[in-house]
Amino acid sequence: MRTTRSKLATSLSVTAIAVALCVAEPAFAQTTSSVQGRVEGAAAGTVVTVTDVNTGKVDRATVDAAGNYNIVGLPPSTYRVESGSNSQTVVVPLGQSVVVDLGAPVTAAPGEAAAPTGNEVVVVGSRTKDVKTPTVSTNVTRFQIENLPNGDRNFLNFAALAPGVVVAPPTLAGKARQVQAGAVSSDNTNTFIDGISIKNLVNHGGTIGQNYSSGNPFPASAVDQFNVETQNFKAEFEQSGSAVITSVTKTGGKEFHGELFGEYAPKAFISRNYDDRSGNLNNPDGARKKPNFHTVYYGGNIGGPIIRDRLHFFVDYEATKKRFGSNDVNVYNVGLAPLSPEAQAYATAARSEFNGSYPATFKEKLFFGKLTFYATAADTINVSAFIRRENNLDVSGGSRTPEASSRNRNNQWRYQATWNHRGEDWLNEFILARDVAANGSIPNNGGSSYAVVYDGANTPSPFNNQVLLLGGNNFTQDDHQYQTLIKNNVTFYGGTHTIKAGVKVNFTKLQRLEGKNTQGTYYYDARSFTGVDSSTPFAASINTAEVRPVTARNNTVGLFIQDDWRPDDHWQISAGLRWDYESNARNEKFVTPADVAAGLRSYAGWAAAGIDPEDYISDGNDRKPFWGAFQPRLGISYDVRGDRDLVFIAGAGRYYDRSLFINSALETIKDYYESVPIVYTCAYAPTNPDCVTTLGSDPDSLRAQASAIGGEVFLMNNKTKTPYSDQLTFGVRKRLGSISTTATVSHIRSHNIFHYVVGNRLPSGDYLPTGNDVTIDYNGDPFAAGIFGPGAAIFAAPLPGHGNIFIGNSDGKARYTALYLQAEKPFTEATGWGFTTTLTVSDIKANDSRNRGQIGDPFYFDAVNVGDMGWGTPIGYERWRFVGSGTVRIPYVDAKLSTVVTLASGGKYGSVLCDVPASAPGGGGCYPNTFGVFWPKGIGYKNVDFNLSKSFYAPWNRDQQVTIYLQALNAFDFVNRNYSEWQGGFQTYNNQPPSQKRDITGVASQGRNFKAGVRFSF
Repeated sequence: MRTTRSKLATSLSVTAIAVALCVAEPAFAQTTSSVQGRVEGAAAGTVVTVTDVNTGKVDRATVDAAGNYNIVGLPPSTYRVESGSNSQTVVVPLGQSVVVDLGAPVTAAPGEAAAPTGNEVVVVGSRTKDVKTPTVSTNVTRFQIENLPNGDRNFLNFAALAPGVVVAPPTLAGKARQVQAGAVSSDNTNTFIDGISIKNLVNHGGTIGQNYSSGNPFPASAVDQFNVETQNFKAEFEQSGSAVITSVTKTGGKEFHGELFGEYAPKAFISRNYDDRSGNLNNPDGARKKPNFHTVYYGGNIGGPIIRDRLHFFVDYEATKKRFGSNDVNVYNVGLAPLSPEAQAYATAARSEFNGSYPATFKEKLFFGKLTFYATAADTINVSAFIRRENNLDVSGGSRTPEASSRNRNNQWRYQATWNHRGEDWLNEFILARDVAANGSIPNNGGSSYAVVYDGANTPSPFNNQVLLLGGNNFTQDDHQYQTLIKNNVTFYGGTHTIKAGVKVNFTKLQRLEGKNTQGTYYYDARSFTGVDSSTPFAASINTAEVRPVTARNNTVGLFIQDDWRPDDHWQISAGLRWDYESNARNEKFVTPADVAAGLRSYAGWAAAGIDPEDYISDGNDRKPFWGAFQPRLGISYDVRGDRDLVFIAGAGRYYDRSLFINSALETIKDYYESVPIVYTCAYAPTNPDCVTTLGSDPDSLRAQASAIGGEVFLMNNKTKTPYSDQLTFGVRKRLGSISTTATVSHIRSHNIFHYVVGNRLPSGDYLPTGNDVTIDYNGDPFAAGIFGPGAAIFAAPLPGHGNIFIGNSDGKARYTALYLQAEKPFTEATGWGFTTTLTVSDIKANDSRNRGQIGDPFYFDAVNVGDMGWGTPIGYERWRFVGSGTVRIPYVDAKLSTVVTLASGGKYGSVLCDVPASAPGGGGCYPNTFGVFWPKGIGYKNVDFNLSKSFYAPWNRDQQVTIYLQALNAFDFVNRNYSEWQGGFQTYNNQPPSQKRDITGVASQGRNFKAGVRFSF
């Protein structure tokens, strides 16, 4: 037998080859499972055989002197485990370590199937769940993916079954479904498919395309199963500060199998947006007719042997076509009392003309194919390809009228090869991949924009609330990320230790193009606006620079080692250390324009305020890569009786994420390729030296006026830090018959959340003539005047030759404490029922009110500095959330009824305090609190979905089956309302209390919809 030293030398040689090849990476994560156990009475060296029932692949291990064996690196599947005349057939889920003891009588827990046939026992159900792992993990099975209701076929929807996870609900416009966890935005999650990360490295949303795509990141019919890990995930996982999702795809088996499916929702099945229904807000007389909505999903897959037991294949195709209702257009979504009578009449007419939803369209095609080659008994090679193509017409809604729509597109190409080689008691996993993603948005209609802005009775600025936006969509964006991967992991197993180590190198190319305001935007005062032709704008803005993309190359390296130690039947200790490095995480080679650098060094406001300009000026060598991303991780579990019945778990660890490219790219874009100065009329800003009597009426003349005015300057602090989270967990698992229960306490502290704040300062060093304090305390809550008060530096102290200054720092922090309560029983044919329940009760606090749940908002304009308003719960975070799912077989008709129930407190919403006296810090007026101040009353969010299915065997072949199903989505037509600071949270100083009522317009989810489907399996 080879010595540990020789095996280690071999593995290090393999790893060294991987490093030497260094073609880079879109990240790899755990995609396999393990089977371990004891063979009673077996002598050392006795062989245990594990056979994949689907593919026929055979793996072997030998037992030690105590009769123990361990086989790692098994793809999730159904396995027959044999030694001599003893055998068991078990279902092995993804990422689980399943215990299979042979030679002793096996008694199935209640609700499990245990069918002895001689010495063979078939075991499925909760007994295959790894209850000893310290990881807080939720496995979503293929049965759940196929049987639970899923309105848009996005497999990520089922991540909501995990504790501490929120999936953005289906909205009116079918917007992107972000996955969020903890006290940080969806940007901090990471999703892996067959070991490849699909994290959005450029823009927000967490997953590629999920910043604004209503599509799916991968065909649901090709996903075999996936895990959601929210705490104590191991050292092999990278670039996630909150949760990781690991999924594996289907593999062709030793027999031909496949399916064809189609799902259809005609016009009659699709509900109108609530406010568009006859008699409601946008359709009081019923004259607005229902558009011709429809949704179609279709596709199929097939897999099987090309050369039986040697070369297998699997191919899958899914397509989507939708015509659906957009987000509601809700212009003038404010009180009209401050408007003149003529302006009120116009606003009332605009509401009647524009408010409501409009048809939007979406098309998507997903292709996936995989070849599996069993080269030898010890070597398995997988080669796969994935292509995603989609486009849609996006009607944004809100204050934007339908003509200002955009065309979104989202494309991805991914190619991957993996090679697994199994030694006597070690496993080598090698991966090589190429991933290219491109997504962007272009105006559907060009032309200038006309923004009507509102600040109550106050004189508005261009930065105030836009209550009406006419004209074209004046914004273009285009993001690209290119990745190439080489990675190698080595696992040593046998005995009480399973040690895994790995290395990855990732060469990425990231690119962003941003075309903002190329046709100009004109700003009007809502108090006097009666139409574009009959009103005079008080300001306008337009881009005067040449639009070009910004590109950066970033090389990343990751190393990890982890040890899962099981010294006896009671204890498991998982200890690991991870280290990550990025060569260009913050656009390290950026050079500050010479005129900007000179202006900052002579800017009197910074000198008086004690702001060091050298912290924000870079000559291309002032930003150094971060070498200190060491991440220790420890998890411990204790099985009280050693029978997997009562288990205590604890864990702690550090988890680094990464800085999004968009945060640093804004520096280059704003300072080189985008200059959007604001031109004011002299009637509005008589003291502004660059004011004009009349604004140019077309883009060319307006650009000529603006060309002499500098635009915004964006600056990132050279000492900006990498975001990370520290996590601490305690929990207990208890089996109650066939039901597994878990209670977990989670605490997460997130650090280095990035944001931009205004950097302008008056010559005194203050932001306002009265100082930097713009906050007041009212009934125990902080309210801030914001950054646009009278005499504010953003207006009065521009950077000479430019204008506004925005400085980026990593001062944001957040705290998350939660209780997770879970119970589950997998569905089995023997019992005919199964369920999962998850209740999350959380307390979330942050010093950055813009640290909101779904899409991260890096712009902080609520006060002068992040932290000035103290700590609070950011808007949108919930106090509690319950998600339950279940499936029951209906007797006599042999049909299945499944459901997903979601109940939540609803997100906390803010408040606006008006009539603040002028003597208050900030100058008085209306002061918002953009932290959450109030909770919706009762149950703020409710949704119940159903899926009823019935399968029929083909009379000519019992291996062929037709399944018909009908899904009811939001079956009880719950109307989930929006709440906002300007409506339910509106109050006045020492007078009108907040109503705490819902918004009068808009709802937070779709109405009741139906969808019918048919699936032919063979």
